[in-house]
Amino acid sequence: MTRLLKTKKFIFGASFLLILLTLSILNTVFNDGEIRKAPLFYNEDGALEKAPPYPPFDVFLFGSDMYGYDMLHTVIEGAKYSIGIVIVVAFFRMALSILLSYFLFRVPERIFNLIKAISEPLSFFPQTLISYFLLSTVIIYTIDGFHHPFWVRALYEFIILILIALPALTVQLIEQKRRVWKEEFIESAITLGGSKRHIYFKHVLPQLYEEWILMFGQQFLQVLTLLVHLGVMIILFGGTIIGDGDPPTSVTHEWSGLIGVNKRFMLAHEWIVYVPILFFTLTALSVA
Repeated sequence: MTRLLKTKKFIFGASFLLILLTLSILNTVFNDGEIRKAPLFYNEDGALEKAPPYPPFDVFLFGSDMYGYDMLHTVIEGAKYSIGIVIVVAFFRMALSILLSYFLFRVPERIFNLIKAISEPLSFFPQTLISYFLLSTVIIYTIDGFHHPFWVRALYEFIILILIALPALTVQLIEQKRRVWKEEFIESAITLGGSKRHIYFKHVLPQLYEEWILMFGQQFLQVLTLLVHLGVMIILFGGTIIGDGDPPTSVTHEWSGLIGVNKRFMLAHEWIVYVPILFFTLTALSVA
């Protein structure tokens, strides 16, 4: 861990995420989550001169959306959801898998093979499709409105995003621990009378924590990719509002929602889609 903290790549990545999260939270606390909006521009004769969407380097640095809202400000406001969701989901995936693997890694070979046989098919089935079918009925706005309050929808999505990865991730951690348990130094510790708990915490875990840090980064990227896929399929965090004849809108300004809602502008006003994609890419590079 100390070696990791000294690497420039880690410092840059952590600083990027921390700055984005801080700015996003400050915008909510001190600005009530409001986003800058450019007005319509009229000439001296009162005729409309310019209207949104404004391209980059015109009114705002990264341009505006169809309603004149600053794209950079919008991305910053949504950062606490986008990055926060990914960190929370990746953390609980790892934490729950580590806990489950602690109780299961020394089960008999026959039982472990059964667990592995059940979990492996799930790892080949696309997580995006599983998430879509489980979330669509809860997340999408209906003619009667949302059937559940925001916190229920958000909690349900968190649970689904965490659980779909647990079987395969737990099996992977079990295999890691079983590999270490077969090492000669573990056999020596057992011979010297070390208890199973002592051997696990003093000898097994020190061999694995660096791998777990890398696995956390992998889960971070996996969740990030999953959110992008769901955003393109208009499954947006917290809820998707679909009106009669109106384009879908997001309850939050989370980045995958910005991509999914605005993908229709990919050819006409491409910066509206490219700005959240850019920040998704930078976020992925910060942990890669």
